[in-house]
Amino acid sequence: MNHAAGELEESRLQKAVETIVITPEAATKLVDGYCATFEAKFKREPESLEDKRRIAARIIGRYSKLSAAAGAVTAAPSVIPGVGTAVAVLGGGVTDIAATLKLQVDMCMCLVEVYETELSSEDKKHLAFTIALAGSAEQMATKGGKAAVQKIAEKLVYQYLKGPALVTIKQLFKRVSITFTQKAMAKAIPAGVGVAFSSSTNYVLTTVVGKVAVAVLAKDVK
Repeated sequence: MNHAAGELEESRLQKAVETIVITPEAATKLVDGYCATFEAKFKREPESLEDKRRIAARIIGRYSKLSAAAGAVTAAPSVIPGVGTAVAVLGGGVTDIAATLKLQVDMCMCLVEVYETELSSEDKKHLAFTIALAGSAEQMATKGGKAAVQKIAEKLVYQYLKGPALVTIKQLFKRVSITFTQKAMAKAIPAGVGVAFSSSTNYVLTTVVGKVAVAVLAKDVK
């Protein structure tokens, strides 16, 4: 792939993902639903860190399952609203990456809503994109067990969050694009999957991104 093609791919990927992710307002509505269910069950508002963790775990479970269902891109348009748009913009294998990233950003948008309700919509969006992209890219790039990968990703997400948001997000799309392309070329995507992500790979990837997000948002990073 020449330099220009790489640039195009990554900017098209960024455009597609930004087009199909949910808005911070939609994430607020989703989280309100989880909070209402929590209140109905426990007869109190979810205020403690432990309460927030319970809600976060439900959100991660939901998006990991959705991500598994989107493992085959042919199933994706019916499973994930907006993926038809991504197919039109991107076509081919990159759509798999766009669909996976969309769900991870959506999930992080909801998790940001659980932990950082006071932020502006724009800041919530930047935070969700940075956590999702950095968590995903680092997992794909790092060799080792899940726990080790998670720890490395947590630290790197923190570093990325210190940079200027828009520059950081552009850099992260570039990193994701390169990492995922290299993995696909080498057929080295976890669990020996080829270009199209399998449901089990998507499930694991999304679950770990969710755990990294919670560790960062709950300020658990050591």
